[in-house]
Amino acid sequence: MKPRYLFAIAHGHAPAPDPNLLARRTGLEVLHEHSSLAVLASSTCGRPLLHDRGVIVGTLFPRHGPARPFGVIDDGEAGLIVAGGGNSALMRCWGAWAGIFPDAGGYRVLRDASGLLPCYYAETPTATLFASDVELLLASGEVRPAIDWRALLRHHYSRGLPEAGTALNGIRELLPGCSIGVPGHEPGQRPEWTPWQHVAFGQDEHDTSAAERLRRLVFHTVGSWAATCSRPLVSVSGGLDSSIVAACLARSGRDVRCITMYTDDPAGDERSHARVLCAHLGLPLTECRYAVEEIDIDRPVSPHLPRPIGRTLIQAYERAHLEVARSEGSDAFITGNGGDNVFGYSQSAAAITDRYFARGFTAGLFTTFLDVCRQTGCGPGEALQAAWRTRRRRRYPWPCSAMFLDSDACLATGEIAHPWLEAPPDALPGKAAHIAALLRVQHVLDPGRGAFAPVLTPLVSQPLVEACLAIPSWQWRSGGRDRAVARQAFAADLPDAVLFRRTKGGPDGVSATILRNHREQIRSRLLEGNLARQQILDRDAVDRRFRSDMPFTGEEQVRLLDLLDSEAWTGIWSRKLADLTSQPAVHHAGPPSA
Repeated sequence: MKPRYLFAIAHGHAPAPDPNLLARRTGLEVLHEHSSLAVLASSTCGRPLLHDRGVIVGTLFPRHGPARPFGVIDDGEAGLIVAGGGNSALMRCWGAWAGIFPDAGGYRVLRDASGLLPCYYAETPTATLFASDVELLLASGEVRPAIDWRALLRHHYSRGLPEAGTALNGIRELLPGCSIGVPGHEPGQRPEWTPWQHVAFGQDEHDTSAAERLRRLVFHTVGSWAATCSRPLVSVSGGLDSSIVAACLARSGRDVRCITMYTDDPAGDERSHARVLCAHLGLPLTECRYAVEEIDIDRPVSPHLPRPIGRTLIQAYERAHLEVARSEGSDAFITGNGGDNVFGYSQSAAAITDRYFARGFTAGLFTTFLDVCRQTGCGPGEALQAAWRTRRRRRYPWPCSAMFLDSDACLATGEIAHPWLEAPPDALPGKAAHIAALLRVQHVLDPGRGAFAPVLTPLVSQPLVEACLAIPSWQWRSGGRDRAVARQAFAADLPDAVLFRRTKGGPDGVSATILRNHREQIRSRLLEGNLARQQILDRDAVDRRFRSDMPFTGEEQVRLLDLLDSEAWTGIWSRKLADLTSQPAVHHAGPPSA
């Protein structure tokens, strides 16, 4: 089971909620209590870092030292981290954690930069509660939210841009790398870590050691996470990112098992690549089919989250992983998710612009120009035009989409923004896009199977993110290959069939099958469901599209299955919140302060 925690901070002179009562309601253990503070956590949180200057819960690793979590190494170092406050924690350790520190007559809660451990919070008349999951906030007996329909529309319109607001009114998310004070002496959340702090603009043009440094860091990072489990189940597809993780785990000394998913459509059948990889690494492989016939279109992918996050087809992926984990006795899931995002994958021409701004007209600029043409398959003229269009784009323009949504309501949602998108004046457009890509992976870090065993995503770990941000965008395209530095780093560890692979399959055929097999039911649920009643959908647009004989485009498939999952999510939460309303509550959630 994933780590779970609950912080309760009293307002003013009000007493904190009774920690023993919270423990009985949540099943957590009381770790620390003070007149105004209670800290509770599960045994899966590992050994907490406790000090009179703060408390940190979760999984923490030392920035420098052995690939093992705190709790089995020097407690003196742990004390220095907590005593130094949030900034010290961000600099001296990494992992998946949340911390609470004394601050200006109250406390400051900080979430680590990776986003690997969630942090949600809600206010009551007497306290602010912070928790790893919404179920703990509800179990406290203090919080009674409601579905925020406008926030749900905004979530779809912004295509899942991470924001503090959730689709449950009164429950907010503390964003990765941000802190918030209680009581609040300043409005909103304060960024304590930003990716722009780690972007280097003056790299040595002839530095060839980036790949070797990256290799050492990836092995250390994956090995650190492997030290937290005994028999991990690793998701592999034969693609680069999951293969790199598997290669590191093969040398970790753990009892590693692998799983790969395949579809009936040959385009989504990558078993041949997964077999080559596992044979090369000497790891056992289980092959599981996407069981489309078992998908329930009335069930959301992640009913435990305060916002819907996925397409309906993910049900089949989750079910297969749970079944294999149970049969193999796995105690953790490990994935290569986030590799594209962290390793600078791009199909744009911004690397040409970046190199021009950083180096001017040099021979290297022409090399990057050729690299972009080779990788994307575009012609010279097309590459030049695309690079020219990015020349003034210092700030990444996050793409919103009103497809099948009420367009007037979308325009009324307000500004779509995130602190990581606020680029400095000298930002390079390719690096701005790299940072924006880091935001896209955050919504997949807490899948439902985490209730069975922790889901570990090592490639999103803070040290790796920081190291990859420092590598220029054009180096990631070297030789006309995407993620070139990572490919070079693991050239000796992976089979050629994986290392030089240029195409990648996926389960898109499953999406088409779901829409084809359940066409009328999906149309009915969308046109007559909660999203339509709340004027989130453009009913006419949805109706016209389902009446057309034209095949759904890939973008339409994604949006329709997102909306279908959202419809199921609203059904689950409407019933759950109705049940909560019928029960007596200690307090009711008040309006959030940030």
